[in-house]
Amino acid sequence: MASPGQYPFFQNAIDFLKQTFDLLGKHPIGYARFDKGFGGEDFYSLLESRKIGYAGKLKWTKRLEQEVRKCRYWTRYVDEDWIIEGITLIYKATTWKKARRVIIIRKAQVFDDGQSRMVFDSDWQYEAIVTNLEWEPIDLWRFYNQRCCMENYIKEAKNGFSMDRIATSDFRANELDLLIKLLAYNLFERFKRDCCEPVHRGYTIARFRLEFFHIAATLIQHSRSVILKLAKDFAGRYAWKRIECRVAQLE
Repeated sequence: MASPGQYPFFQNAIDFLKQTFDLLGKHPIGYARFDKGFGGEDFYSLLESRKIGYAGKLKWTKRLEQEVRKCRYWTRYVDEDWIIEGITLIYKATTWKKARRVIIIRKAQVFDDGQSRMVFDSDWQYEAIVTNLEWEPIDLWRFYNQRCCMENYIKEAKNGFSMDRIATSDFRANELDLLIKLLAYNLFERFKRDCCEPVHRGYTIARFRLEFFHIAATLIQHSRSVILKLAKDFAGRYAWKRIECRVAQLE
């Protein structure tokens, strides 16, 4: 997810959050995940006032690093090729009105020389997450990292439906273009869920096109002529027939 400083429409995250609440109406919100581009005292307070559990990435600052260096007792959660350890701090950033729970996860890859397994202090990679949830650090870290699947959805929207392309120099035309692409994206996701085989529901639009529409052909050169011979059949024919039947039943 982009950070507020990158794009002007992210500069007022509070209004964006309030608008999201309005759109959801009476639908309950259990949890929120957000990266370090969001957050801040007002952002956290709004979530806390609505009793929404949250986990948000924190920027790794020198002040936070100094607090972490004081900690000596880490809990080890994974001890394999990668070591993962965690601690919990009660930390108050300079812009916060109150201290909050911050979990720190550090991970390092083990160096194995055949006789011993070693990890050097310089090998640790640190992550900080602010939260109001009373979970174990490893559970919060895994919960936060579930949001990474959103990057795949964004990638699919960009690569499969060209949502990152600016069609014209006119704002209204660009808005309409974006809404049409968004509609196409959502229709494809609904189509996969309602009409496709389970094996196809994880397909990107590019893979779906390749498997069902871009049917293989062969170029043959014979008697100084080049002939394109289209395949008479394709591996997904019967699956496509079943999909066609399900589409017809939607009418």
